[in-house]
Amino acid sequence: MGKTMKSVAIEEESPTSPFCMVLALMEKLGILESTERWKEIRELRHAVNHEYKEDTEALHQILEKMVASAPWLFSGHEKLALFVQNTYQKQSNP
Repeated sequence: MGKTMKSVAIEEESPTSPFCMVLALMEKLGILESTERWKEIRELRHAVNHEYKEDTEALHQILEKMVASAPWLFSGHEKLALFVQNTYQKQSNP
């Protein structure tokens, strides 16, 4: 999803670095409801890499939060796909 968002930013001639600029554009376009929520989910992903061997209870809590975040991510993915289809498919079909 991140690569597609970056591709949209490039197509929209918006900055792509740092990535928070891409997230801000996605929020402005209505694709993401919150850049902060994206960052929180990203932190969960990184936390799994550090907790999986050391603390199984912490890992369990992280994974529960990740599962709870899935609908939000699916919603963002759907909005992104619709944006790409509605915006760029029109451009390629005269």
